[in-house]
Order: sequence, then structure tokens, then C-alpha cells
Amino acid sequence: IGGLGKSRLSLAVAGAALDDYPDGVWFVELAAVTDARLVPQAIASVLGVAEAPGRTVTDELRAFVRDRTLLVVLDNCEHLAQACAAAARELLEAGAGVKVLASSRERLNIRGEKAYSLAPLAVASPQQPMTPDAIGQFPAVRLFVERAQAVNSDFAVTAQNAAAVVEVCHRLDGI
Repeated sequence: IGGLGKSRLSLAVAGAALDDYPDGVWFVELAAVTDARLVPQAIASVLGVAEAPGRTVTDELRAFVRDRTLLVVLDNCEHLAQACAAAARELLEAGAGVKVLASSRERLNIRGEKAYSLAPLAVASPQQPMTPDAIGQFPAVRLFVERAQAVNSDFAVTAQNAAAVVEVCHRLDGI
């Protein structure tokens, strides 16, 4: 489901893998792409690959990745699953050193795909009184605080708001 942190996890995995990909780790945000035919162009734009006369964007992408070792992160694929699957297949077949990490609510159903399901983040029970430090150990609370601080940099979990923070996280099922 939406809001579980697929994009955040993809970024963390990509960041941890930077040293494994000498030709880079590339993040392609697809949430705003509404036309499936534009998926290759979105990837090419991020990679800095231009279309050449007489060649398709896909041809240019295949040529670009052929001898490279890189990771392409396709984020928010669910509304473009078939186009993302086709693009991922093209990239993977074009270069032995290419890996694709796709975040999506739907599987791409391509050969070699490994799917990892995400569960909601852990959160304290609202019936269990806890200190701000104790509830801060729960991932859902940490995410809540991070998002709250993006709006109000002074936000902090206090003894006065701890129960409310846990209640909100609990009602949102840890997302």
C-alpha cells in the first residue's frame, strides 16, 4: 500500500550500494509520469542520454548502459508497471553490469525479479504509557517526527504530546 516507505527504502538501499556501482546509482522518479510511452524518456533524462537522429531513446539507453556498471532505481512504478517492466528488461538485457531496483505496489513480473513485501512500521500500543525517548525507538514515530519537523522544525515529542503521537501513528497503522 501507499505510504509504507518504498521510496525511502529504495533511496537507502541505493545509498548503501553507491560503492558497488562505479558508473553511478540513478534515481528515476516516475510518480508524475502519466504516459507509459514516456518511461524510457524519463530514464534517459536522468541518465543524461539524448535521442539521436534515426535512433529511439531505447536504442540510446541500451548503448549507454552496455559497458557500464550502474544501478537504476525506478520509483513509483505501479501506474506504469508494463512500461517499467519493458524498460527494465531492455536495460538488464543491454548490459551485464546493470541492475534495476523498482519500487511499486505491483510486481513487474520480469525474469529474475525478486519481490520484497513491506509491512507497516512498528508503533507502540496506545494503551501502553511510554516516555518520549521510549516511543522514539519505534520506526513509525521516527517517521512521524521527521515529517512533522519538515513542516515545523521545532517539533519534538514531549511528555505532553507523546500519547497523541502514538495514537496518530497507531490509527495510521504505522504508515
